[in-house]
Amino acid sequence: MIIIGGNINGYSTSIGAIIDQRDQKTVQDLAIKQVDAGAQIIDLNVGLSRDDAVEVMKWLVTTVQDVIDVTISIDTNKIDVMKAGVNEVKGKSMINSIPAEQEKMATLFPLAAEHDSDVICMTMDEKYILGDVDKRCELAATLVANACEYGIDVEKLYVDPVCLPVSTAQDQARIVLEAVGRIGLLTSPVSVLKTTIGLNNISHNTKNPRLMERTYLAMLIGAGLSSAIISTEDRELLDTIKTCNVLLNKDVYADDYLKA
Repeated sequence: MIIIGGNINGYSTSIGAIIDQRDQKTVQDLAIKQVDAGAQIIDLNVGLSRDDAVEVMKWLVTTVQDVIDVTISIDTNKIDVMKAGVNEVKGKSMINSIPAEQEKMATLFPLAAEHDSDVICMTMDEKYILGDVDKRCELAATLVANACEYGIDVEKLYVDPVCLPVSTAQDQARIVLEAVGRIGLLTSPVSVLKTTIGLNNISHNTKNPRLMERTYLAMLIGAGLSSAIISTEDRELLDTIKTCNVLLNKDVYADDYLKA
């Protein structure tokens, strides 16, 4: 499974303070630790309500890419911030995310094509209604069709069926599980369409968030999930991923597989 490190996120009060202080060393240490833990992609999010979001995103990208050599994901719903971040990436970039909204698809898919970026596509449209499995699959198909029109290879797409907190939308957890399996088959038999989720959404306002996340991730991997944005500081979560890979015959079993 592809691990997207989500620890550099300005929504967090502590990370927001680090960003405010332009603490280069701490940000770089966070990036290095995530890669050392197995992250193949590092997600960068400046947080909400920043008048200087464009400049902050540029600073984050420059700071992080000076010390790591993996894909950098620009995570924002602001088009100007997205453009600034992607333009600043020297290596491989990812756009996180493009919803099934005509304006954003028409703006951001060409940006992705220009920079040969990977893309996280989010199964939401202008109405912000997630709906059932069928609706998520319909929106996923719309996103894939639009991406292909701009010359973006299906292999570069990740579809996020949008996981909601179990504390407020308990029925959605099961729906997302089924959606993951069905979305993966949309481009069959040519390829398997990759899927992803922001894992910490499921545990918002729950008493045992880490347990909730570990359990749900195992279920999602079993359903065919390709990747997830996670906190790589949760070692037990990383062990869950490794164990799932062994049980699904994706990695060779050895007595010390957790260390290997």
